[in-house]
Amino acid sequence: MNKLRLTFLVGCILILALLLTACAGVAAPGAQPAAAANEITVWSRYDLEDPADANGAVLKQFIADLEANEGVKVNYEQVAWDQLSTKLALAVQSGGDVPDVVESGSQHIQALLDAGALTPLDDLLKDESWAADLSDGDKKACVIDDVRYCVASNVRGGMTYYKASEFPDGFPQSPEAMQAVCETLKTNDLYTNSFFAGRSYGAIEIAWWPLIKSNGGSIFDAEGKPAWASEEVAAVAKWGQAMFQNGCFPEIAVTGDFSDPEIVWTDGKSAAFGGGSWSAIFVGGLMDSVNAGDVAMTGGLPFNGDPHVFMVSEGWIVPTGAKNSTGAVSFLRAFMQPEFLATWSEAQYGIPTTNAAYAQGKFEGTPFYQNVDEILATQGAYMQASPYYVESLDILATTWQELLLNPDREPLPALQQAADEVLGRYWQ
Repeated sequence: MNKLRLTFLVGCILILALLLTACAGVAAPGAQPAAAANEITVWSRYDLEDPADANGAVLKQFIADLEANEGVKVNYEQVAWDQLSTKLALAVQSGGDVPDVVESGSQHIQALLDAGALTPLDDLLKDESWAADLSDGDKKACVIDDVRYCVASNVRGGMTYYKASEFPDGFPQSPEAMQAVCETLKTNDLYTNSFFAGRSYGAIEIAWWPLIKSNGGSIFDAEGKPAWASEEVAAVAKWGQAMFQNGCFPEIAVTGDFSDPEIVWTDGKSAAFGGGSWSAIFVGGLMDSVNAGDVAMTGGLPFNGDPHVFMVSEGWIVPTGAKNSTGAVSFLRAFMQPEFLATWSEAQYGIPTTNAAYAQGKFEGTPFYQNVDEILATQGAYMQASPYYVESLDILATTWQELLLNPDREPLPALQQAADEVLGRYWQ
C-alpha cells in the first residue's frame, strides 16, 4: 500500500472517530437528557426548612423518602399560596418552563382549567388502584364534566369554635338570636365572634359565602360572572354592618390580617371565633380543648335557610406541558398511600380522601375530627367557580370591608358597583 493511500485511510478513520465522539455527546433535538427522566419539579406553599411548619416538615420527609425509595430527584420550589395559581397560569400561557406537580385548592381548579393549565388525569391514573378509593369530596372538587383534573388529598372547611360556658343554650341558630346573645356577652366585655373579614378573597369564602348561600344568594353565575348584586346578598351585608357597628365583632377582624381574629380569641376577648378545621394548626391546644369539652364546635349560621360552611379540598395537579408526567404519577402514588395520607391529613387537620387513609389515622373516635367530619358532610359547600375567581372576590372583599366600616352606605348599590368593576375589567 503506498504512503499516500495509507495516509488517506488513517485520516478518514480519525475523522470518523471524531464524528462519532461528537454525536455521542449531543442529544437529538427535543430529546430529554437521561438524568432529567428521573427528576420532577414540584411547586407548593410549604417552607421545608421552617421547623415550626408542621406541614413543611412532613412534606420534607416525604420527599426524602420518595427520592430514596423511587430514585426520583425532586426539585422543590416554595410559592406563596395566593400566587400558585396565577404563576402557573402565566407559565403555561407564556410557554415557559412548568413544574410537573403543583399543589392546588379546589376553588382554583375551574380557573386553571379555563386557562388551559391542567392535564386530564384519567389516562395517567387508570392503573392506580388507590384512585378507585377516592371519596365524593374529591370527586366534587376534581372531576369536571366526567374528566378528572386533580387529586384531592384531604378536605377541610370553615368551623366556628366557642367557649361552651358562654353559650349554655348552645350556639345561636339565627341572625336574630346572634344579635340577642351579643347584647348579653357585651356585659361581660366579650365580643360574640371574631373572624377574618378583611380585604381578601378568603374573607368572602369563609365568613360571608356560607351566609349568602343560606339566604338563597349567589356569588357567581354559571359563566363565573358576578351575581352578588342581589337583595339576598345585600341582606347579609346589612346584617354584618349592624353586628359590627353594635360591637359584636372586633374592629381588628375587619382591618387586620388573617391571624388577628385568632389573637382576639386566644387573649380571651371573644366568646367565639370563626376559622376552619385548619385553625388547630395556628391556635395552640385547640384540638385538645375540643376533645376535653371546654371548647365546642359548630358549623354555619342558618340565615333564612339551611346552614352551610365553606369547604375546600387540598390536593395536586399535573400542569399542561409537564415534562415528566410519569414522575408526577409516582409522586401521587406515594403521596396517596394510606399511612402517609393519614399523617398528612392529620398535619393539616383535614379529612383524608380515601377510606384506607381514614382508617389509618386518628379520625374515628376523636371528638375534634368527628365534629369536622359531621359538619363537612352535612353543611360543606364548595365555592362557586369563576375564571377570575381571586380577582373577583378580592374586589368584592374590598367593597364588603368598606360597607362594614361605613354603616350608612347602602349595600346593594355598592355591590352593583363592585360587579360592574369586575365585568368591565375582565369580561369585556
